[in-house]
Amino acid sequence: MSDSIASVAIVAASSMYLSSLSYAKQLRRTVFTLPLAIIGCTAFVVLRPRFSLTLTSSASASLLEQIVDLLKASSLSPRLAYGLGDVLGLLLLGGVTTYASSFLSLVKGAVRDFPAFVKNVKEGGFALIKDLPVVKKELDKECAKAELGFEKDLKTESRKIGVQLSVLPSKGLAHADILNLMREQTRKENVKWEQGKVSGAVYHGIKEHQDLLNEAFGLYSIANPLHPDIWPSAMKFEAEIVAMTASLVNADGAITSLCGCTSSGGTESIILAIKAHRDFYCQKYNIKNPEMIACTSCHAAVDKACDLMSIKLIRVPMDPNTYKMDLFAVRRAIGPNTIMMYASAPSYPQGVIDPIQELGALAVHHDIGLHVDCCLGGFVLPFAKRLGFKVAEFDFSVAGVSSMSLDTHKFGYALKGASVVLYRTKELRQAQYFCYADWTGGLYTTPSLAGSRSAGLISQCWASLVAMGEEGYLMHTKSIWETTARIATGIRSIAGIKLIGEAEAMIVCFASDASVKGLNVYSVADGMSARGWSLNSLQNPPCVHLCVTVRHVGHEKEFLDDLSASVEEVKEAVKSGAPLSGKAAIYGMTSGLPAGPVNSLLRVYNDVVLKL
Repeated sequence: MSDSIASVAIVAASSMYLSSLSYAKQLRRTVFTLPLAIIGCTAFVVLRPRFSLTLTSSASASLLEQIVDLLKASSLSPRLAYGLGDVLGLLLLGGVTTYASSFLSLVKGAVRDFPAFVKNVKEGGFALIKDLPVVKKELDKECAKAELGFEKDLKTESRKIGVQLSVLPSKGLAHADILNLMREQTRKENVKWEQGKVSGAVYHGIKEHQDLLNEAFGLYSIANPLHPDIWPSAMKFEAEIVAMTASLVNADGAITSLCGCTSSGGTESIILAIKAHRDFYCQKYNIKNPEMIACTSCHAAVDKACDLMSIKLIRVPMDPNTYKMDLFAVRRAIGPNTIMMYASAPSYPQGVIDPIQELGALAVHHDIGLHVDCCLGGFVLPFAKRLGFKVAEFDFSVAGVSSMSLDTHKFGYALKGASVVLYRTKELRQAQYFCYADWTGGLYTTPSLAGSRSAGLISQCWASLVAMGEEGYLMHTKSIWETTARIATGIRSIAGIKLIGEAEAMIVCFASDASVKGLNVYSVADGMSARGWSLNSLQNPPCVHLCVTVRHVGHEKEFLDDLSASVEEVKEAVKSGAPLSGKAAIYGMTSGLPAGPVNSLLRVYNDVVLKL
């Protein structure tokens, strides 16, 4: 009897485990299920003759009959035994089916996107072993080492500034002392971007314009758009910012329903757009497990939004030649739970414009959303088109584009903390809002994520748009576009590196050329850092870019001379066999690691930034 109960327990445990696979990750399903299935089947084959001799009159009894006989031999009532037998049989059948489906999906994924498959294998493997004492000990050791390195790189200078304050001063500091400290620090810290040696970050910075924005902000520094009855002018400014921005991407005013709102930056605009699509399409089609599609080059704000809102993000690869979103992969990724696609104009890494016309056609055909991230290009691409430069279609003139994000604090030349998200219809924008009718504090609603907001940011943004005007934006766009073209041409002539992405907007991106063996593009970036430049190091693939702004106009020759010298310096280091250091060593280490341990190091970085 005890043998029978034990055998039933083995079969039941195996069946229940198999049936629970739908709640596990795909990799874990395969890693755990295959050996368990083998063990379970082997045990049953070994024990089956014994079951047949002692519990059945037929050696050819089916699996379900064997289970029923085992239950009948126990002390359970016949009815309950038969019922449990049915349940266990169904669980076993469902588990095997689930396993087979998971295994086939894994194989299909490996064939379709092998690099992503390898990445998932690494991440799944790390998830399995990360809590082992020996692994945890080694990871903690590396994190402690990284913390010391981050502190040395980041905190050495900041800890020399004034007096370190961990509690409020017992007596308030004199206003003059406070401002003198700030003036001295900004005088030192502004040198690099004023010399035009910083990628992006500061997009304008001309003193006359900056003074206007600072004064406008000061006039509204205590105003809050949450109270339009108290500050109606802030409400006017916000509505006009949205309208003026929409006019740039509105197909010559053909779309009368175009609308939107302001936000604190590109990340919030993207999160709001994804939230609006989730609520709108989930309600429209009764979708319970929403999915969205984006290219591997998409902004990290997409991952943040999906993480916050439990949306499944389906990543599709870039075309290996153009670095644009792979349309074939997009078509295969669209399914019944797809609520939207995300495209870039241009993308942050390589500065390419995704095939938005073709994506728009897919959006119309499948009745799903298409968000265009135009945070970088929003105040450049429309004016480049007017100037006659070749620009791919990217805005609401493309049928199927349902929303766009445009940063006014980048090439709109406003202060940081200002962006606009636009929608084709009012119904989609309404899905963005938060409304709460039952709060004890009264009826409550906000158009964006924040409750209270700074009217100072809104007022200075409005001031930037109206002070710049079409004439100002056309002038700056022309100079930026021409500067970008000259830098791109110069990079093509430097042996050892190659241009990627074709510099079709304001991003110039370059990587190592295979013609020079061993040349590491991150070492080139380190060489540029040593010459006072602050460029952006990228990965997957390894590359470096310069986001061209007003600050770089007239500095093309200096940039290209320093870049050429940095490349030659790296070539000499390769010949001498010098070991990798700096960014090259860091990215070389992290490129072979799964995301888990790298994320641990990134958390340490944030801890260091936030500590005294």
